[in-house]
Amino acid sequence: MVELSQLWLPILLSGVAVFFISFCMWMVLPHHKSDWKGLPDEDGMMKFLRESGARGGVQYTFPHCSDAAQMKDPAWLEKYNRGPKGYLVMKADGPINMGASMTTSFVFNVITALLVAYVATMALPVGADGRLVFRFTWTVSFLANSFGLVWGSIWFGRTWSSTFKEMFDGLIYSLATAGLFVFFWPEA
Repeated sequence: MVELSQLWLPILLSGVAVFFISFCMWMVLPHHKSDWKGLPDEDGMMKFLRESGARGGVQYTFPHCSDAAQMKDPAWLEKYNRGPKGYLVMKADGPINMGASMTTSFVFNVITALLVAYVATMALPVGADGRLVFRFTWTVSFLANSFGLVWGSIWFGRTWSSTFKEMFDGLIYSLATAGLFVFFWPEA
């Protein structure tokens, strides 16, 4: 049986690899450039949001519905059908803190690799065939890196193209993770 402590190196290296691959995916490659669009009247919308009292660190829906019964109200239905409808996430107030975001991202990558390793230790023995280690760790990593994104398109109107592009990124992260686990898997 493989002990989790035997996998500390691929866990840490996976965190580092995914961090740098993610940087390249978002900052160097062009496939995410079309994921976000500016508003037609950005200045007017920003002025409206400031004056309306909308706060940072809050998720808003419009038209807002506080419970399922309200969805049957003809006035609410008319607002919904007339549109626009959507979701607005307001970032928390304060300066951009790239250092904190990058650190949190790295910690998340390491935790993901830790969970991949944990599941792998329950299923794969010491000296397991590299193809089996690859298939297993790739699958768990891909599930962790990609499938949680689908809910955003199903329930919150996120474009499927953005979701599929991020799932593709997750595929690449998972290939790197699986490769590192194969390379560092304990020998019999």
